[in-house]
Formats: sequence, structure tokens, C-alpha cells
Amino acid sequence: MAAEFLAQLTLEGRQVVTRLRADQYEDEQSFEQVGDWHAFRTNRHGQVICEVAAARFVLKRPDPSDPAVEVEVALIRDWRKMHPVEGANEAIETCDWQADLLDHQRHFWEEGWQALPAPASPTTAKLIPVITTRPGLQAVELAQTYFRRWNCQENAIRDWLIPLNLDTNHGFAKEQVVNSELAKQQVVVERRLQRQEQLAQACRVRLTQLGEQDHQLQEQACVYEQSWMELWVQVIQFEAAGQTEERDYFPVKARQIAADWEVRQRRARLEKNAVRRQAIVDKCEKYCRGLRQSLRRQEDLQTQARAMYELDHAKDQIMTLLKVGLANLGMWVRDQYFGESYQHCGWQRLLPFFKLGGWVTTTANEVKLELCAFNNRALVRDLEELCRKVTAARVSLPDGRRLVAAVGERLHARCAAALLTPTG
Repeated sequence: MAAEFLAQLTLEGRQVVTRLRADQYEDEQSFEQVGDWHAFRTNRHGQVICEVAAARFVLKRPDPSDPAVEVEVALIRDWRKMHPVEGANEAIETCDWQADLLDHQRHFWEEGWQALPAPASPTTAKLIPVITTRPGLQAVELAQTYFRRWNCQENAIRDWLIPLNLDTNHGFAKEQVVNSELAKQQVVVERRLQRQEQLAQACRVRLTQLGEQDHQLQEQACVYEQSWMELWVQVIQFEAAGQTEERDYFPVKARQIAADWEVRQRRARLEKNAVRRQAIVDKCEKYCRGLRQSLRRQEDLQTQARAMYELDHAKDQIMTLLKVGLANLGMWVRDQYFGESYQHCGWQRLLPFFKLGGWVTTTANEVKLELCAFNNRALVRDLEELCRKVTAARVSLPDGRRLVAAVGERLHARCAAALLTPTG
């Protein structure tokens, strides 16, 4: 739909400045003809916080048979907001997970091995692609146009809601409370750490048991090999003397065969233990690698932790509703009864009118609102025009009576006249 809309506006000759959605691109490789990066914004210390480069992008239409829309792009890299590189964690897991450790810190299968947090994931600057249908527009100019539009879009909030203190939490209690979402994540990570540590320790215990068993098998194999060598010497002597038919030869030959069988049995068990040991080492390595990643996650959560304070949500919601209603009422009054010069003004400019004092006179059929006049002649003219529009509109109050507005005397003059009038 975005491509169709931009194509229609391009045919009509209109200029469009907007931003690509996050699902329309992946990274800088998604753009064509990316130019050199230039400084766009700096902080108070002179450090570059935003860079901009010119590029081009092809917007595909829903119908593949329709031609795509090619637009100019201003790529903005915001170094104040760093995002993790996609696929970086998978790349780290496939490579040597102990590359950052010293030699004595790599013996994860030994007792007392202490896991260290894994290195932080690589990050990259946030990419903001601003596109336009106008050809030949410089990247810096396009970026400035887009950010100026942000200010225009925020006029309603700035001119109406912020002056009414919509950004103020009325229910703020200043009592620090636990960040429930962060606490849940920390509990999950802590349980994973404990589980991985238990599994890794169980692997180390099993490796120790296999080592002791291998040591016993080695000793037994050595004893049987020595016995086999002694018996083999005796068999060779019998065979050299041609006494293979003697009665003493067969018991020696039988013991030699039995010793050889025992040696082979021990060697086979050692080979099986070697296979088991390697499988356990692989498991221990997996648990230790996961342990380091969990420690990294724990540190990231601690870095992201923010203090939270108790709020009275009910009070905030009521005050927000009243403020939004007041802002809408003010804008409706401005659009209906104020002159052309007030059609795009904000709350601050209309506030003197809303704060005017006056007198209310009621009869059976109407309610007369007599507003105090300003000391400024221009404002008096605007007030008179406002009163004429209200009266001409024949506004009816909820009880059916008609509202009549008029401009009276200045407040100070009215009060002075009241003081000078003699009382009976």
C-alpha cells in the first residue's frame, strides 16, 4: 500500500517525505548506491552523534507485474541509540566461546572453575531511512526536512496538552517499588544460572568418577600385562625346547590366554569410558557456555534496571481524561467562535480569554454573559467579534435558555464605579 500511495503521488507531481517501516529493510545492505557518510549532528562536546548518507531504495508493489517505485533515501545513523547486531549471538555461539579467557580460565571441567560473563554482544547504530519522491534532493536537506516535520507533528501536544500539564503524574507517591517485569526476568535468569551450575557440577563429578575408574582399570591392565609377559616367556621357552606336548605346558598356556583376555577387557572398558568422558565433557562445555551467557544476561538486566516509584493510577487516569477533555473543548471553541487569526493558535494564546472575569445575568429565557474588556484595543476587537459570533450562533444551554455574550467595562473601572456609587 505504501508503494502504491507513493507511486500515485509521484505521478501527481507531489513531494513526499516519510520514513520506511522497520519491516521494509534490514540493514545498510538493503539500500543501493550508498554514498559517503557526513556529520549531521554533534553534541555540546563536538562529538558526532548522527551521520547521514545519500542512497536509493526500491519499493516493491503488492502486484509483482507492476513496476517498483525507486525513491531517494537519506540514511541516518544515530550513535546515541545502539541496537544489537542481528545474528551476532549465533555467530558467537558457533565460534570459540572461550576466546576471551586466559589459559588457566579455560579448564571448565575442573573443580572450582568460576564462570565469567560472556562478552557483550556487538551493537550498531540505529538506522533511520528517510525517503522522498523528489529527485535530486540532498541527503542533509532531506534529513532536516524530516526532523522539522517532527516538530510540526508535535504542535498539538506542545501547544495544548503540555501547557495543561498532561505529562505530570498527579498520583506520584515518591515511594520506590520493585520493577515487577525486571524482577520476573531476573528470577528466570537466576534459576537458569542455578540449574546450569548444578548440571555442570554433576558433569564434573561424573568425570571425576570416570577418572578414578580409569585409573583402577589402568592398574589392573598393567598387572595382567606383566603376568601375561611372564607367562609368554615361559610359553616361548617351552616352545623353543619342543615341550609343547608336556603336561606343564598347557596350564601355562591357558593362564597366558586368560591374562591376554583380561587385558583386552580392560582396554575395551577404557575405550568405552573415553567415549563417555568425551560426551560428558561436551555436555559440561554446553552448560558452561550457557552459564557464561546467563551471566551476561544478568549483567545486562542490572545495567537496564531503572528505579520505579509508586503511582496512583486512578488519579492519573481521571486527571488525564479531564485535561484531554479541556484541550478538546478549547480547540472546539477556537474553531467555532474565534477569528481567522486564531485558527492555528495554542492554549497559551487563548488562555487570557478563558481567564476573563465578568458578570452573569439570568432571566427566564436567556443567560447573559458580560465579559470584562481587555486593556489592549486589538484584544478588545477580537473579544467583541467572539461575542458577536456566540450571540449570532444562538447557543442553547442544557436547560434550554439562550446564551448571550457581550463585552462590558474593564474590571477596574467597574469596581471603581461600584465603590463610588452611594448606598442607601
